[in-house]
Amino acid sequence: QGEKEIKPSLLHGDLWSGNIGSADGKPSIFDPAVYFGHHEAEWGMSWCAGFTQTFWDGYNAIIPRDEGFLERKPLYDCYHQLNHYNLFGGGYISSARGHLESLKKKLDAKEKAK
Repeated sequence: QGEKEIKPSLLHGDLWSGNIGSADGKPSIFDPAVYFGHHEAEWGMSWCAGFTQTFWDGYNAIIPRDEGFLERKPLYDCYHQLNHYNLFGGGYISSARGHLESLKKKLDAKEKAK
């Protein structure tokens, strides 16, 4: 129903400020968790990335946000928060639960509107 086709992209998979640096004065990213997915999924670590608005503006100048991105972003965030909870425990579970509950409410409302 008019859905945009998603072309899989090769993703770094763990893109946050701790995995970005420089080598010989040039930008460098390292320690990937590489997989193919929707390019938006790379934003899933943005909650802990520490990137400036200038970074995101530059990123969006090259790869613009797709329609509905802000509706999908909590799912991408949740994926990494659940992974962090699995690895480190702690408060990550409450953030992930909040995203899942919010997404469920939105999906329920869409279903009810049909």
